[in-house]
Amino acid sequence: MCVIVYKPKGVAMPALETLRACWERNPDGAGLMFPAGGRVRWKKGCMEWEAFERALRPVAELRDSRELPVALHFRIATHGGVKPGCCHPFPVCKDYGRMREAEGSCEVSFMHNGTLAGLETRAGVSDSMAFAAGVLSPLRAMCSDLVSDGRAARLLAASTQGSRFLLMDGAGDVAVFGRWFAEDGVLYSNLNHLAAPRREPRWGEGSQGRLFDAFMGFDPAPADFAQLGLFPACALCPLLEECAEYLPYCADEAQAAEAAEAMSA
Repeated sequence: MCVIVYKPKGVAMPALETLRACWERNPDGAGLMFPAGGRVRWKKGCMEWEAFERALRPVAELRDSRELPVALHFRIATHGGVKPGCCHPFPVCKDYGRMREAEGSCEVSFMHNGTLAGLETRAGVSDSMAFAAGVLSPLRAMCSDLVSDGRAARLLAASTQGSRFLLMDGAGDVAVFGRWFAEDGVLYSNLNHLAAPRREPRWGEGSQGRLFDAFMGFDPAPADFAQLGLFPACALCPLLEECAEYLPYCADEAQAAEAAEAMSA
């Protein structure tokens, strides 16, 4: 499960150790965004921790960095593959080529944590990118201010499918949707950085196996397992504990099987 870290204006940046923990739990690429000069500036496609640390340093060293809203995203790939261009954030537009750019500026930018069903994805196009192109971009065309428009907010709140969204505009206005967790004024889309680093799963060994065994102890087991929003394939996935504790990561059995295979590869 990816994680978004949002540092609002007037709040100190999380400690580097906290961000490193976010990276270690979500190591498939990272990016960040912040307002500057009336636009949102983004930098992403950091596939190594050292690259992300270099991208973050100029922002952290700004004299007024505390007064700057900053959003950071650490990714675990599901749709779209482990590719720099699939890292977040994405400019709200219909141009997938522009979404894949490693850095740039735009009027409104978007980050997503979770999975979204019912969207057309393919190699190099994640569900987040498809949502930005197919939902956010048309919605923005209907609003004078996508981030602050109450009608857009109601629509997006009903569209999360259990995900978390973050929108930022060039004025530094930010809107978040879904369930978030606050620590020292910083918002986290989940708290998986507090768990142990991800490792290769082994069926029947470790917390994943024990948790699945506990679920399957119910009678009838398949029904009770499904009541948790999980699927049999989840037993082999490193995200099992997080999905059981927070929100299901996959929308159906096929997606769960695909995610478990990808995570275990």
